[in-house]
Amino acid sequence: MPFKRKDIAKAFFDLDISDSEPSTASQTPKPRDRNRLIASKPPLDKVEGNDKVALLTLPIEIRLRIYDLLVISRFDRTQNPSWAVGNTDQKLILLHMGQFRQYRTMEPGILQTCKQIYHEANSILYSQNIFAISEPEQMFRLIVQIGLVNLKLVKTLRIWVPYMAELFPWLQLLYILAEEASGLRCIELGWGADCEFPWQLGRGARERGLGDSLDFVRALGNIRGLKKLVIKGYYAKRWPAYLEERMGVRVRAICGHCREEPELKEGDLIYEEWNKKELQTFMEYQQGTEDLIP
Repeated sequence: MPFKRKDIAKAFFDLDISDSEPSTASQTPKPRDRNRLIASKPPLDKVEGNDKVALLTLPIEIRLRIYDLLVISRFDRTQNPSWAVGNTDQKLILLHMGQFRQYRTMEPGILQTCKQIYHEANSILYSQNIFAISEPEQMFRLIVQIGLVNLKLVKTLRIWVPYMAELFPWLQLLYILAEEASGLRCIELGWGADCEFPWQLGRGARERGLGDSLDFVRALGNIRGLKKLVIKGYYAKRWPAYLEERMGVRVRAICGHCREEPELKEGDLIYEEWNKKELQTFMEYQQGTEDLIP
């Protein structure tokens, strides 16, 4: 029988996380816990003797595997598949949700054990987890919490821009990411729009969201070093080509909220109809955006 996360945490770090194991019951997110989740500085090395010797005498390959199990967010994906990373059991770090014990899916507290563990596990925590945001303020709080040094370790962001979002805070965030998040390698970004009624698709309508904002796409284009960029939702026609040329990365562009072919099963007529409707709405959104040239 494989070891569970709580067994490892208890054995090596004397952490009791029995209450934090995922539950199959539906849970309602609570407001964000203001207590710090992740330390921005290495701990004072006060741990002595046998308290740390058991772990640190193990081969580095085993220690790294232990860190992987403890600081990468994982859960029972049947709870909510939309929180999962692809078809894996890794869970997105949803920065809008509270990080209370009963919802916790990782143990970043181990970084406070001693300096050596901090330096060995810290990069895993930030580079292997995927952070998801829907408001700039969520990322601003994380940056204040972890510091700019750790921000440079973050590799993957999932960003959703609601259709009623204000432009300026997003421009601020994109500027910070371009200047400070030098470790970013993958961004998945979606723009929302309220397309329920035809008049909401007219140019200049607030319901169109920021997917046709020249300022937004120019700010996004300043980010460098990406190996993967996925855009989805509702955006102007020239954005994919512009971003590819500007950022030097191949852009995977998804039309609206269409489900991609590998996700569809034979005979899945409901989603086939959904995709047809989404594609039609997306094409209507892009009408008249040809003259938007970044």
